Amino acid sequence: MIRLFIILFCVLLFIFLVARVIGFIGERIGDLPIWKTQAWTTLRIPVIVISVILTITILVIIFSRIANKQSKAEKEFAQSQGWIYTESNNDPQGLTKALKDNLEKVCPNKYFDVGDNMTVESGRRNVFLFRCYFKDREWDHKRRHGFACLIESDRFGSMGSPVDIIGLGSFDPFGVSNQVDMGDSEFARNFIVTSKDSALARRVVSESLQAILLEGRMKIHDYYEIIIGPGGAVIITWAYKTSEEYLALVDLARRIESAFE
Repeated sequence: MIRLFIILFCVLLFIFLVARVIGFIGERIGDLPIWKTQAWTTLRIPVIVISVILTITILVIIFSRIANKQSKAEKEFAQSQGWIYTESNNDPQGLTKALKDNLEKVCPNKYFDVGDNMTVESGRRNVFLFRCYFKDREWDHKRRHGFACLIESDRFGSMGSPVDIIGLGSFDPFGVSNQVDMGDSEFARNFIVTSKDSALARRVVSESLQAILLEGRMKIHDYYEIIIGPGGAVIITWAYKTSEEYLALVDLARRIESAFE
């Protein structure tokens, strides 16, 4: 989240500086005779339109190069860890679609548009890291850009109703229903728990799991939501991550699994 604020600050600062430069130049050339000629009157609108198009094109190229550089670094890190890296727009094996199908089984109330992803582990348990857009199917009308980790394991069993654990301060709670009373505790002051089965939610969010999530919040400050459902759990965070945070997410997912029999 801090990196996102830094990026936004830099963008706003750049826009401010460009505006000041344009204003400075405009004050000094505004009285030139050329602006009062018939030629300028005729060409003014096309020049403005072309300038806007060029500016947008340049920005798209810049951001595209930044995204490609980030994807390249992400792929190199995944390969250095022995993980399988899959580009969602170049996936002949259909791994991205299979991941999306698995997400729907674990958390059917959440919609995911899955992007590039990494298969961290497969076999007795499956662990994936992936970029995504997500939203709640029932009440959320705005897609959020995020990064997430899915862990699948027999230890989670076949839960009848998913349990959502939401970090306080990470979203606007308006519209959230089925909130479970978790008492007066440090965990309750940091998280909201929702589920259609409150008794199940209290069993799932045990004291050991609460301790794991509180500790994890110190290492991963911006995780938005954790969903524990049939056969697995999903940790959803904001979009921008470092390689250290990839490892921290995987570690947190495995520790969450360890809290289940």
